[in-house]
Amino acid sequence: MKKLLATLVATMVVLPLAQTAQAQGDYPNRPIRITVPYTPGGPTDAVARVVGKGLSVELGQPVIVDNKPGASATIGTAYVVNQPADGYNLVVVAAQFVTNTATGIRQPYEPLRDLTPVVNLTWMPILVAANPKMPAKDLPSLIAWIRNQSQPVLYSSPGAGTLTQSWGELLAQRYHLKLEHVPYKGSAGAAQAVMAGDVPLMFDVAGITTTMIREGKLTGIVTPGAERAPGLPNLPTARESGVKDLDAASFLGLMAPAKTPPEVVARINAAANRVLKSKEVIDAVNGLGMNPAGGSAEDFGKMLTTEMQRWTAVAKTAGVKAEQ
Repeated sequence: MKKLLATLVATMVVLPLAQTAQAQGDYPNRPIRITVPYTPGGPTDAVARVVGKGLSVELGQPVIVDNKPGASATIGTAYVVNQPADGYNLVVVAAQFVTNTATGIRQPYEPLRDLTPVVNLTWMPILVAANPKMPAKDLPSLIAWIRNQSQPVLYSSPGAGTLTQSWGELLAQRYHLKLEHVPYKGSAGAAQAVMAGDVPLMFDVAGITTTMIREGKLTGIVTPGAERAPGLPNLPTARESGVKDLDAASFLGLMAPAKTPPEVVARINAAANRVLKSKEVIDAVNGLGMNPAGGSAEDFGKMLTTEMQRWTAVAKTAGVKAEQ
């Protein structure tokens, strides 16, 4: 009797493990869902769809993109946190994933505990733009010009607590400058304020600002990313301008629920890296003003940890608070 019980117990333990191993071994065997915690039609949604199309080909299963916007991207992200950790539910995270924590946004999950990194998809350059009447035309002369002003210099951004505001605070802290943030609800309002002369500067990510610079309605000063911004080949990086301590860029990446099997994460990561090297995806991403990223899941995780620590420190020093 004891031997029979022991056999039954062993079977009960081994069977789920065998089923799990089999499920991992034939992954994927059904559609994969990518949740975008933003509204349809924006750059995050566009990247998710073009990458999802490529992943469908690479993995041999449909990839469904589902938009669940709201509450500073926490609604869609929380949805994925609460899904099974089997690789069939992924979420697109942006720089807001980092700045939410840095600026004290309430989140119904612990970002780096409840999600596991899969792959960094794109880098989205930050752009520093100015009213065409601005005398400074590059980053060193802009820093000097700000220092010479008797009053704090105003700068606009697409909103309070954004990465672009955080970069403005980093610039102020690094070079002891007097800058004052003027938040707008989106890039269009921030750009219009600069073109109208209401504020002299704006810090934004690539998008509408790229178009305004190309049309001459704004003067591009610098991009603090590691690479020049697509569509603005003549706009230098901060490093090319001789400033090495202001590197920053927004990003879009994929994450999965915590405890997703490493083998499954590796499978998605490898497929995504192949997708990001295809001409179709490179052209689409560049057309959105971004650069393809890629790399290992481990590197993406290290980047997220570093960025969270970095921008949390900047926000704490500056007293930056986001609006949920």
